[in-house]
Amino acid sequence: MDTFYNKDRAVQRLQELIQERSHASKCTNDDEYLNKAKIEEYAVGSFTHPKASRLCREGEDGLEEGSVRIVGILCGKDLPPVVLNGTKPSRMRARRYIRQNIKITTLGNGHAEECISQIEAIFVKLGSRLPDGAMEPWQPAVHDNFPAIEANARYFTPASAASSQDIVEFAPFVDPTGQLSNLMEGDYVHTTDNRVEFMESVAACDGRIQYRAVDPVTFRIGDVVEATVAFAAMPTKKGSFKLHVLLRALVLLDHSERDKAAILRMRQKYNVQSRLIGSNPPLGLKRRSPYYTRDEDEAEHAERKFRRMSVDTD
Repeated sequence: MDTFYNKDRAVQRLQELIQERSHASKCTNDDEYLNKAKIEEYAVGSFTHPKASRLCREGEDGLEEGSVRIVGILCGKDLPPVVLNGTKPSRMRARRYIRQNIKITTLGNGHAEECISQIEAIFVKLGSRLPDGAMEPWQPAVHDNFPAIEANARYFTPASAASSQDIVEFAPFVDPTGQLSNLMEGDYVHTTDNRVEFMESVAACDGRIQYRAVDPVTFRIGDVVEATVAFAAMPTKKGSFKLHVLLRALVLLDHSERDKAAILRMRQKYNVQSRLIGSNPPLGLKRRSPYYTRDEDEAEHAERKFRRMSVDTD
């Protein structure tokens, strides 16, 4: 987001969407919005594949993942498709750490602060099931001096830590060339814990909100988005536990301010070029035609004679 991006209008549109989405959610059984979620009503579940303590809620068939939604402005991203550089051995070593990541902010309208307070409550809740002092501190991200929230999802899970019923294929948008699939080689797999859905919100003819799948490249910095996230405390190599904000889905809600900024940016470029051309007109390169008619030859001959101030007496 640069000087062409109107942050005031973006925050106004963000606030409108936060209100619209929160009212719509009251009529559905969809995930709660993080800023309004009743964290005390959630449970903590312990799992072994992979090992983690996760925020859960009671479902009809027992515990299910307790995912929530956050509405904000996309201010950072590392999304598919992945461009893998380096040698194959280096790519193989990096498999455990390759991930898709987003960072969202509300540019100081207060919504992010509410969500951060809720994440801190989740941190305490998950830590209460672990030994005292086992949780590493969590802190929010920052964008342009405003608080922000990061969420990510790794592309791979070690095969030894995955349950066979959770293994899934890469979505076509995520791995269009098969680069990620070629890196698995039996010791890593792609699971439901690694999968992220990318959607766009569209209004149907009857006014209802519908969703359609989109390519991750659709998302740009400055878009208003809705992220669905989950929370887990996972062990580290040091023996401690770290809170992870896990990205489950990303929905494009509005890209109007991003589009306006792109147009202004483009206009600024061609206006500068026009001023430069007007003050310093380029010198054209003269060219002679390789073919000419007899009439053209006679006209050119007469023009040369005129320049010499000569008269043909023949």
